[in-house]
Amino acid sequence: MIKDILKILENDARTTTEQIAAMTGTPTAEVVKLIKQAEKDRTILKYKTVINWDKVENEQVWALIEVKVTPQKDVGFDSIAEHIYRFPQVRSAYLASGTYDLLV
Repeated sequence: MIKDILKILENDARTTTEQIAAMTGTPTAEVVKLIKQAEKDRTILKYKTVINWDKVENEQVWALIEVKVTPQKDVGFDSIAEHIYRFPQVRSAYLASGTYDLLV
């Protein structure tokens, strides 16, 4: 039953507990209890909105930047990657092999 509830929420987090109850044949109070428990035990980590950025007025530019760095003693690339990732403009940082070390 919890898997069904989680799949519904994953598909549309705005689905009400009443709708979930009707969809699963579970009492609303039980749905509320299961969702609260899933939040408490961190099965549900967060609720996320998917945005169609093409509909937003402002244009956005996305870029991938290849970075070559020298690994630091005892921490390798982790420290510099963590430092780069803290910039608010950075969405992702990937460790790469080849000519460049990081893909930001």
